[in-house]
Amino acid sequence: MQDYFFDKNFYSKLNNNNVFKEDKNLQKISIVMPSLNKAEFIERSILSILNQNYPNIELIIIDGGSTDGTLEIIRKYEKFITYWTSEKDQGQSDALNKGFKKCTGTIFGFLNSDDLYLPGAFEYASSVLCKNPNKKIIFGDYLCIDKDDSTIDYMHAFDFNLNHFKYEGFHLNAQSMFWKSDVHKRFSGFNINLYYTMDYQLILEFGINEGEHSFIRVPKVLGAFRMYDGQKTKLKIPTNAINEHKLMAKIYEYKDKYTLIGKLKRIYFRVRRSWWYIKRGGIFNLFYRLKLFLWH
Repeated sequence: MQDYFFDKNFYSKLNNNNVFKEDKNLQKISIVMPSLNKAEFIERSILSILNQNYPNIELIIIDGGSTDGTLEIIRKYEKFITYWTSEKDQGQSDALNKGFKKCTGTIFGFLNSDDLYLPGAFEYASSVLCKNPNKKIIFGDYLCIDKDDSTIDYMHAFDFNLNHFKYEGFHLNAQSMFWKSDVHKRFSGFNINLYYTMDYQLILEFGINEGEHSFIRVPKVLGAFRMYDGQKTKLKIPTNAINEHKLMAKIYEYKDKYTLIGKLKRIYFRVRRSWWYIKRGGIFNLFYRLKLFLWH
């Protein structure tokens, strides 16, 4: 299993004055951060953006009315934040919709207020998209980390396949993904009835609207997804999340997912997942994933 180590200073203090500058020769990257009572983590999330050494960043924070000290942390970095607000909303999907309406960049992304971008992610993503003008969505590998930023797991992304995504599940992570602004213009918006799976909806609709050829996978870690007690998404999928997947299957017209044909497709894509585990991480990676699956 590949190991990865954080530079703790990257997430502990503001260490780069380039956040004051704007270099119009670089594509502006707009990041939306939805937030609600994440005082324990949000400073590290903000610093993972401000410390990118990428001097054309637009950070937009939409807070849902935090009462735990989150707002004091946001105010600490207020001069570096393009826009922020704190008000009651209808959940994370609603917050993301509000945030993306404020974006003016040419590259978009969103970061949960407990997750992180890795150093150099912005410059790398911008460079790859510039060098590949036919590509619209870039995604990379990602880490699973604990509450103290220690690496739990290294997750290899697979080349994007829409049917695999529909019938079997995630093989990339929205916290390690960026997309061009025109892609977002064709997105219908986050469904506010989705509490667990708004990131799944985003990637699904991108795949439908833009086609698989618009995605480019890079063998580089771009983000880190935090896992901890009290988190709303864990390894086991909550019943409500399954209901949300059924809703999306109906909306996006692949209702056979929950029929015998859909179950057979799922088996096929499970085999494909195993092949990708070996391709990206070797045979021991497959054994490790099987062990995790059986234990959970």
